[in-house]
Amino acid sequence: MLIYNVFGRYLGVKQTPEGWQVFRADMSERKFSRLHDIIIPDDLTEDEISGWLGDIFHESASEKHPDVTRVE
Repeated sequence: MLIYNVFGRYLGVKQTPEGWQVFRADMSERKFSRLHDIIIPDDLTEDEISGWLGDIFHESASEKHPDVTRVE
């Protein structure tokens, strides 16, 4: 699973035969909960995901958390 820090919120992204799936990630307990309302287009590559997440969550950016970064 790919893990991203999306403006201070951790999200996991996993590629499956059905397409990309997004999860809320609790990094302290390593637990993941599926988020069905966040859609990543199937044709996006792994390298394009952080940009996509930045585009859809840009309103969450702050001085403390200005970027989307891949953690794992």
